[in-house]
Amino acid sequence: MIRLISNENGCITKLRLVKLSFVMQATALELPRSSLYEFVPYNHGPYSFTLTHELRAVERDGWIRISDSEIKLLRSADAETAKMGSFCTKEIDTISRRYKRMTTPTLVAQVYNDYPWYTARAKNVSLRRADVPTVAPMIFTVGYEGLMLDGLLDLLLRSGVKRLIDVRKNPVARRFGFHKSTMERHCQDVGISYVHVPELGIPSEQRTDLIGPDSYIRLFEFYEKAILPLQQVRLEAVASMVREESSALMCMEADSTCCHRSRLANAVAHLTKLPIKELRVP
Repeated sequence: MIRLISNENGCITKLRLVKLSFVMQATALELPRSSLYEFVPYNHGPYSFTLTHELRAVERDGWIRISDSEIKLLRSADAETAKMGSFCTKEIDTISRRYKRMTTPTLVAQVYNDYPWYTARAKNVSLRRADVPTVAPMIFTVGYEGLMLDGLLDLLLRSGVKRLIDVRKNPVARRFGFHKSTMERHCQDVGISYVHVPELGIPSEQRTDLIGPDSYIRLFEFYEKAILPLQQVRLEAVASMVREESSALMCMEADSTCCHRSRLANAVAHLTKLPIKELRVP
């Protein structure tokens, strides 16, 4: 982020920064995934809620000043970007040189043309080159481990999910975007409804000291025998939601076999007779 702003003579519009960041994650060959943002179709093509959040943090730290029209760098970027290593700065500088003389409207048009999926929720309907898919109701399951909020939302939209059912007992997280209130707000931003059903989660004290497959099996057997039988009303409510529209049961773990959502999905499938599909990033 800092390097891209510096390469634009220390001043850039937010729209241009977002689009350059998107092109970088789409085309950079050597940058580690951890240094790139993830994106979701939004009002003006690909957008990153995480990038916007981190811009505010960088502003609080005194690196930039954000106004309605531009982002201005307040310090030299040399010391900060030197920490990234030469291969990272080389990739970033290559992107900057490639688009240095391209106007922002031309850059936006090229992104729309080259990556049509990200136009699916464009505010200007005439610019849309793709549609968010509609799928028949089924029981989707998903874990957000290893994803940014934007990557999770993008996966849900690509899969045709209309409702996210959060089945964490405690919907809090240190990473941006996965706290209940933030997730609900940004789900709504992209047209996905959000429901939290904490009663179908597992208490945190039951999830400590899980080592090896046997401990998970014991935990999930406890879940099926001691928790689900007491939550028939909530279970029926989730089954009803799944029948209404394509919905995803969400928890943290990337591997569904290490998460109670797999057992919950089986219980919902028993009630609805619908198939189960685990969502994963390709």
